[in-house]
Amino acid sequence: MSRNYSRNTFLRQTPNRILKEYFARKGLLASVDFDTLGDTETEPIVQALDALEEGQRTEVEAEFRHVNEMACETGVKVLIEEAGSPFHNLDWSQAFAGMKNHYERALWAFLNDPKVFEIASDLVYMDQAGGWKQRYVGEGLTPAVEQQDKDNLATAICAFYAKQGRGRHCKVDNYRRENPERHCYFAYPEDHATTQIGYDDSGRFHHWRTRPAFEVIFVYQPQNGFLNVSVKGRADEIEELQEIFGQTILGLDQLPDKKAKHFDLEGLKNKEIRFPTDPADGVDTVCVRMLRLDVPGSGNRRVTFEASSPSDTKAIYKLIDRALAKQNLSLDDVIVAKTKLQFKFAGRDGKRGKSLTFEISTPDRCTLKDDPMDQIAKKYVEQWGLIRGWVSGTTGKTAPHS
Repeated sequence: MSRNYSRNTFLRQTPNRILKEYFARKGLLASVDFDTLGDTETEPIVQALDALEEGQRTEVEAEFRHVNEMACETGVKVLIEEAGSPFHNLDWSQAFAGMKNHYERALWAFLNDPKVFEIASDLVYMDQAGGWKQRYVGEGLTPAVEQQDKDNLATAICAFYAKQGRGRHCKVDNYRRENPERHCYFAYPEDHATTQIGYDDSGRFHHWRTRPAFEVIFVYQPQNGFLNVSVKGRADEIEELQEIFGQTILGLDQLPDKKAKHFDLEGLKNKEIRFPTDPADGVDTVCVRMLRLDVPGSGNRRVTFEASSPSDTKAIYKLIDRALAKQNLSLDDVIVAKTKLQFKFAGRDGKRGKSLTFEISTPDRCTLKDDPMDQIAKKYVEQWGLIRGWVSGTTGKTAPHS
């Protein structure tokens, strides 16, 4: 997630009482009388910030940007979720209810429980991450969570990326999320060295070398047995990372066959297909917006159909009927290789309903992310029979769990 940041906007939106607490804890801006400033009177604060030493001002600016990322509805929801998890058992909903806005809530969380704030920041990033590659590994496995287990994963990831001339160091964090249960592992391997240009704390312009880290996110969901990985790389590289995670964290000797569970979109050939949902999930309509049909044995011939009108849920099938008839083909002659589905959610609490559009490609590609609406869609993708396959069983052992 990346939200636009402006220092003046941040200061205008954040109540003076929480800004006063922030600067008091840092021992800064003692000359500013926050109690007498108006809600949007930021000039004295800006002047005092500009008078700070460069290092102090840079630190404040970095922390404000970090808090700004969480000062939104999504960020606050995840803060409440993480605070209320069994690892913290904190009920922040009542405290947040009495606050002015999300800026105050985010800065309050940053000040009062940095650990919860940092974990929630990672989870928000995960919710917005794309490029997930899915692999069935087996239901009900117990992920290993001890430090030695995470070190083993880090070591294996270092060895994997060493072949690319990077990955000399790697750090791994793990978190557990509920509803549905997900075990999330964030790996931060070291990337290739790079040179940046900029200014140091004294204002001197210079070049300096850095070794940035990049993220590899693993999410295992025991209920359906899927392991999802978000990282840039070729398909074979991602598959090797899945195998590394399966061995070091899930205790698997090897991963099940790829056909054990996979996306199967053949059911979307049915023009009368229905998409039943639970009213509690607030789904108004589900529409097929796009289908890509592959013609086997035709030199990789494929055709994509896309309906421009979401109100006509059968529009795409009318297009397909006309096109296939011209080629003397039927739906039995083609394979559904890719689809785009659209969920429309009902509005709540006077707010307009949201829409979610995502793509699925066989056998294992899906653009769904990990936020609450996406989790609802994931549930129905399986319920509607778009995930199929045989299950051959796993060859793993039960891993320890703290």
